[in-house]
Amino acid sequence: MRRIMASSLLAVALAACSASDSEPAAQASDAATTWPGVPEEQAAQIRAVGQVIDPASFAIFAGLVPGPPYADVTLTEDLAYGTDPQQKLDVYTLNAAPQGEARPVLLYVHGGGFTEGSKQGDYYPQSATAWAARNGMVGVNIDYRLAPAAKWPAARDDLSAAIQWVRANIARHGGDPERIFLWGHSAGAVHVADYVQHTELQGPEAASVKGALLLSPIYQSAAGEQPHAYYGTDAALQTAAPAIQRLGASRIPLLLGWAEFDPEMFHVFARSVTDRLCVEGSGLNCPTTLYLRNHNHMTEGASIGSADESLSGPFLQWMRGL
Repeated sequence: MRRIMASSLLAVALAACSASDSEPAAQASDAATTWPGVPEEQAAQIRAVGQVIDPASFAIFAGLVPGPPYADVTLTEDLAYGTDPQQKLDVYTLNAAPQGEARPVLLYVHGGGFTEGSKQGDYYPQSATAWAARNGMVGVNIDYRLAPAAKWPAARDDLSAAIQWVRANIARHGGDPERIFLWGHSAGAVHVADYVQHTELQGPEAASVKGALLLSPIYQSAAGEQPHAYYGTDAALQTAAPAIQRLGASRIPLLLGWAEFDPEMFHVFARSVTDRLCVEGSGLNCPTTLYLRNHNHMTEGASIGSADESLSGPFLQWMRGL
């Protein structure tokens, strides 16, 4: 397993090792890189809030990340990738991008507990796709059908349809249809993980997916007493052990990230993934891991595009290495 730990002005290494704790230890290697971490003012606020999932945390980084409209990025909104009103996507392109250049595509899937969320907020998740456009990519941000009206596998199917749309249409926006990276956060990371792991449902579009960032995904150890809003009562779909087994059999490279101040269940899932998939000699799809110090469940993604490069720096390095 390649492991990355990001922290303020810390030399971070890509190293082969196993993971059994919540806080991976950086180890020396020829690939050591330094990225600036969370500014102390923001870090203090995050530490004070603690292990929460609270949209109010977005405000901690809002002043450090430019929001729309963007002077340097063109946003093409609400392109249909299906017939449902929620099957819409936005495309972000850098105005100064060289003409005729085919750039990788970053396709972002928002979170929201399976029942909420949108591709457009006050600044996030739009900042993620604007950041992609500024860093040599074309950004694509999707909406998808939400639970409880939409049940499994609706969101997985929507992601598949969005990838198919990118393959068919992104060239006219300067994107490379054969080099697509997925990024999902929270429930969005679960939808991306579902797409990656259910290889039996993938079509030819999957050949264009070169990697996937799962930022704070969560599958519980056991199904709850009440039906899940999206998965219903099928434990094989919503619990950790079968999901991890399927991820281990997939071919798509994974970057698994989680935050120091994520609730404990996210740490438990990350440990379970690495303990199961990163055993030496197993031949399973062991993810690269990224432990984000001084971040919580909301700020880890909201920091993208700010002076804090604890996510953006390792993420770019990982993508460019694939």
